[in-house]
Amino acid sequence: MDERVMLLLVQHLFPEWTIGRDGDGVWRAVGGVHISATELDGLLDALGGADPDAARRAVLVLTECG
Repeated sequence: MDERVMLLLVQHLFPEWTIGRDGDGVWRAVGGVHISATELDGLLDALGGADPDAARRAVLVLTECG
C-alpha cells in the first residue's frame, strides 16, 4: 500500500496521536508519550503498548470494515 495512504489510515485509527514520518524516514507518534520506529509495523506495536484503548478501537474499526 502507498505510504501516504498508510499514514492517513494510521492517523484515522489513532486520532489522539500526531503521527508522521520525518526526513530521515523514521516513523514518529506523539501523544501521551513520544514513540519512534524505523518501520510502520514497529510504530503500530509501540502505539498498541502505549495506548491499548486506542489499539482496541482501531481493531474494532478495521473489523467492521472487513
